[in-house]
Amino acid sequence: MTKMLRFFIWGGLLIGLTSCGPKAPETPPIVTPPPPIIKPLPPVVAPLPPTAPTPKSHKIGLLLPLSGPHADLGQGLLDAAELALFEGESSSITLIPQDTAQGAHLAAQKALDDGAELLLGPIFASEVEKVKPLLATRKANLICFSTDQTIASQGVYVLGFLPSQQIERVVAYAKEKGLTKIAALTPEDQYGKLIDQTLRHLETQGKIHLLGITHYEKGDILDGNPGNARLLEEVMLYKSKGVEAFLIPEGGENLALLMRLLGPQGSLKMLGSGQWDAPETLSIPGLEGGLFASTSPEGRENFEVRFQKAYGHPPPRIAGLAYDAIALAIALADKGYTSDNLNFSQGFAGTEGLFRLTPQGLNERGLAVLEVNPSGLRVVSPAPQSF
Repeated sequence: MTKMLRFFIWGGLLIGLTSCGPKAPETPPIVTPPPPIIKPLPPVVAPLPPTAPTPKSHKIGLLLPLSGPHADLGQGLLDAAELALFEGESSSITLIPQDTAQGAHLAAQKALDDGAELLLGPIFASEVEKVKPLLATRKANLICFSTDQTIASQGVYVLGFLPSQQIERVVAYAKEKGLTKIAALTPEDQYGKLIDQTLRHLETQGKIHLLGITHYEKGDILDGNPGNARLLEEVMLYKSKGVEAFLIPEGGENLALLMRLLGPQGSLKMLGSGQWDAPETLSIPGLEGGLFASTSPEGRENFEVRFQKAYGHPPPRIAGLAYDAIALAIALADKGYTSDNLNFSQGFAGTEGLFRLTPQGLNERGLAVLEVNPSGLRVVSPAPQSF
């Protein structure tokens, strides 16, 4: 800022008159008038240059479980959100965390009453449903961390990793490699039904030849359960039809139980979902060469290192969602959080790669395809860098 220049004009006038000469008759003394008083002029101030307007402050409501059984998860997401603020060097964003353990509706109401322009969270789909009635009346949008795409609607955006996109990506890669005859083993639950719908949609589009889907419950895949025989019979039937790849979307313990039941499958390729993206997948026999789609591991590993350095412990697996949501809020701070701005078609660069929100309330991500190898998970098809 240009320094103000001050010019002060000070003056003084000293007038003294004296007379010298021969004495003269006394006359009345001559009274000399006092000098005029010159007051200083007011300072001259240089005009100030125009300044940029002060950035507007934006309040963002963050709805997380900060007490109760999920408090550790909620604190991990709160830490990630604060890390995003720090790394984004944003002074225009103020977080308003609210504990959903007191009730998601009440937490959202408190955040909105405090001036929140955008709500981030909650984590669970059932909580999102309780918040929905507030959004229309308060004219606010919400970006939640759930993976349940059925809760997406106008003003409600699902930022979690969507299984349908993971299945579409790995199946498309398998097709590039000549694998089109596919059978699936899916759980008898809501997640399994979503996978079923995705596969049938791909078959309708002519992208795969779906030989069949076998459903199972937890008991069916336990050792010695009568359900074992049924599963093995259906697998043999698929083999007789020329199946080229089996899709098993579950990970963790259920994936290990299924692979132990199926045993080595020879030349058949095993396909999975983002649930395979975990260290324990590498220790499951029979998965070598298996393929699955997930976010780019490089970006996530970079985020995990920074989080560990800041807080002294690794982040929860979904902590990157909170980081990305805050980064999005920072990016849109000057534009506002309208639906049009949230649906920015070119997307945003997140901790796990490119993503964007759709007008339908879902998200699209740039996914990589990874292969299971004894030495680790290897990227065989990189994530796209643009939409």
